[in-house]
Amino acid sequence: MKHISVDTVIIGAGTAGMQAYKTAVDNDADTIIIEQGPLGPTSIESGCVPSQLLHELSRQFTANSTPMLTMTLYGKSTDKQLEKEEILNTVRQEKRSFLDHYIKEFYTIPEDCRIMGHAFFIDPHTIAIEGTDTTITARSFVVATGSRPYIPHELQKVGDRVITSDDLFNLSQLPKSIAIFGTGCIGLELGEYLTRLNVKTIIFGKGEIGHLTDPKVASAALSAIREKVFIIPYGRFTSIEQQDDHVTVYYLDETEHECFLNVDYILCATGRIPNLADLQIESAGIRLDELNHAYCNPETLQTSVDHIFLAGDTSSSRSNLQKALYQGRIAGENASNYPKITATNNIPHQDITFTDPEIAITGLSFEEVKQRARNGRKFIVGEGSPDNNITAMIKGYHHGLIHVYFDRETELLLGAEICAPYAQQMSQFLYSAIANRQTLSDLVGYNFYHPSAFEMLTEAFEDARKSFKLFEPI
Repeated sequence: MKHISVDTVIIGAGTAGMQAYKTAVDNDADTIIIEQGPLGPTSIESGCVPSQLLHELSRQFTANSTPMLTMTLYGKSTDKQLEKEEILNTVRQEKRSFLDHYIKEFYTIPEDCRIMGHAFFIDPHTIAIEGTDTTITARSFVVATGSRPYIPHELQKVGDRVITSDDLFNLSQLPKSIAIFGTGCIGLELGEYLTRLNVKTIIFGKGEIGHLTDPKVASAALSAIREKVFIIPYGRFTSIEQQDDHVTVYYLDETEHECFLNVDYILCATGRIPNLADLQIESAGIRLDELNHAYCNPETLQTSVDHIFLAGDTSSSRSNLQKALYQGRIAGENASNYPKITATNNIPHQDITFTDPEIAITGLSFEEVKQRARNGRKFIVGEGSPDNNITAMIKGYHHGLIHVYFDRETELLLGAEICAPYAQQMSQFLYSAIANRQTLSDLVGYNFYHPSAFEMLTEAFEDARKSFKLFEPI
């Protein structure tokens, strides 16, 4: 029996886990990182990297409007004429350089500080490595094992014609037709990109559009998406049947008419669930909620067992790369200094869907500011739209909306929901404003260049100021 004793153990070597390891080592903690494999974070394997590669290829495919295109990717030019059948293989080749960089970084960790294997808890302070006689005791742990796509039970029964975003990028070539279940970020993005690539695509949803909670912004976003993609936001399925080489989907559309369609694949984009099932976390005493997710303190990232921390996708179903990096640092900081808690997870939320136009949620959502209002903290909404924006009109954007939310008493910017061209850049501006605790007075006189889509923010700030004046004492 081989027994190791260290200060901190990091379980999972994805984006959050690697950041947690680096932070713990910087704090002089004796740290081991364990990865079950295969090596490669979700962001590279099936997340933002291949998605953005497909985005770029689809954009250029549309721009060329022919079955052939010359690819320019992240400043890297090639003279190769690319056929549509080669697109997924090209995505895999391009993402390989990102993966190679990550693997090299992992193997720069000293050999006695990294372990490849499946770790599981024996008790709150001890883990074992499956298939070995190794056990490890630590003062603290960071669990950063990522997440996997969630497939509802009714789709699991359909068979191998139901795929996820993980599977899509491993197909030999693009399908001729696909039905996407889910209207979150993944469903909307892939639906638009595949449509551009002449894949017959239909998106089914249950009402949500890109995680938006503001009904007016969501309605504007749906109108914008419908100009590019065939989407049924409230489709109800009556039956799904797998045939030899396709899937038949029977459904009721929004007018209650019964319809059916045949597609090569169903792509399930109905969310992700944390990879916790194989860790035997019940042996560590970690409390689970009704969905079998581990409790995680949103401020400190501690579980119900104070010396065990979560980071990245493991801590939330709404994670992203920058959030995973930040949480990795917070969890690594707190774990390496445990029992002293030195860092707080308090960055504003940011969620961007890279459709055209883009969709963004920054800071508090509309639903969250409504919840504050129920507790007596009222808010003001400012609205901007592309209707009178020169840049939007020139680029042909007919739909979109910006709502910004301010605390009525303090005038602090709380958050925003956006569907607009350049929403990702607007989101970053608002993110900085929230982080720096800026108020309406700070923002209302801000001069954006002309013409630009950012002038929609000017309109929203001015609209909010008019609303504030209604509540000023006479």
